[in-house]
Amino acid sequence: MNELTKIKKGEFSPVYLFLGTESFFIEEARAALLGSAMPIEDQELNVGIYNMEEVPLANALEDAESMPFFGDRRLVMIDNPYFLTGEKAKSHLEHDTSWLENYLQQPSETTILAIFAPYEKIDNRKKVSKLLKNKATMVDVKPLEPSASRNYLSQLIRNAGYQMERQSVQFFFERIDDNLSQGVRELEKLFLSARDDKIITKQMVIDLVPRNLEQNIFDIVNLVLKKQADQAIQIYRDLLLQKEEPLKINAILLSQFRLLLQVRILAKKGYQQPDMAKLLRIHPYRVKLANQQIRTLDEKVLMEAHLGLVEIETKMKTGDGLKEIQFELFMLKYAQA
Repeated sequence: MNELTKIKKGEFSPVYLFLGTESFFIEEARAALLGSAMPIEDQELNVGIYNMEEVPLANALEDAESMPFFGDRRLVMIDNPYFLTGEKAKSHLEHDTSWLENYLQQPSETTILAIFAPYEKIDNRKKVSKLLKNKATMVDVKPLEPSASRNYLSQLIRNAGYQMERQSVQFFFERIDDNLSQGVRELEKLFLSARDDKIITKQMVIDLVPRNLEQNIFDIVNLVLKKQADQAIQIYRDLLLQKEEPLKINAILLSQFRLLLQVRILAKKGYQQPDMAKLLRIHPYRVKLANQQIRTLDEKVLMEAHLGLVEIETKMKTGDGLKEIQFELFMLKYAQA
């Protein structure tokens, strides 16, 4: 029985550490704690939520050591405990971690202390981190691997009584980029749209599930490779209007062209697609798409585009010219080459 199941059954530990960045599992854990720890009427007085980027740790611990008001227990949630990581302080708050260290040695019997650390890992060199891992109940809320995410969402669709053709399901997974949290959110819209006959079509996915940043950049990459400057610049400007950072867009573009070059070089050396995926540690589907993109392209063309994007990154980071127009200048120059 996993820890979330125990919580839902009303079996609690005095201290939890939820470690990971998967927002769907984080929200599921919070809902399970709130739903199982106490009746709704007791929550206003006996639930405390403390963001460590806004309030001192001492406030949360003082609450944790207090007796519950007209109830059996208190629930104290600590969010963004960046003092457990190697990150620099995000505020000028003073966090007394020694108080937390002492609390962990003898936690309150009438309090559930839940620490939500939305990070890939914490700094195990710190005494407080070591104690937490030793004394708290660890709950893994990290993102699933793509295959596990697809299985989870497929099961969710079946459990809800809906049907999707294989092609539609594959297209849906590509649209959400195998992101579990986004997949769950988008399925709510698809379920509502298909509520009459319980059949989700590919057209519903096209109409209701928005393209993500990476998919828009995939289109830009294709347009760059075809030297279609006007269309590439238009999508780029649309991304800027959506408040995407120029440096972030360029970083993803650069990463994609690096992948295209790697696939081209490995193909010349006789590697097959499954071997490329293992060597590059990426999903086989990405290798397949890369192969399709470079099938008729010269390696020199890829290299020129890659070097141009490297130059853009340097200019953006050094403040050489306006960041917002660097890609446009590159695209116009590259298309005319």
